[in-house]
Amino acid sequence: MTSQFTDAVRELVAIGASIAANCERCFKFHYNEARKLGVSKEDVRRAVETAQMVTDSPAQAIAVLTEKCLRDSARKTPPHCGGPSSKDTASSRS
Repeated sequence: MTSQFTDAVRELVAIGASIAANCERCFKFHYNEARKLGVSKEDVRRAVETAQMVTDSPAQAIAVLTEKCLRDSARKTPPHCGGPSSKDTASSRS
């Protein structure tokens, strides 16, 4: 079986990694390399959109968590938001 990991695929992966790392210099370099290899702007766009979906997911999850912690802190700080957990409390009593 022939490897499908071509130089063009390597550059598309590097573009995704550049986005995940928030590295503009890396993105510009790998974008230019991909274009030199004949990668279409549409394929670059698809790589960018995929990488953005992957990086957006944790950002959305942390936004939900912080909102929950801030909302809950008005009542009582839940253990996962920096307050003592029942395990911590139990061990400090020993």
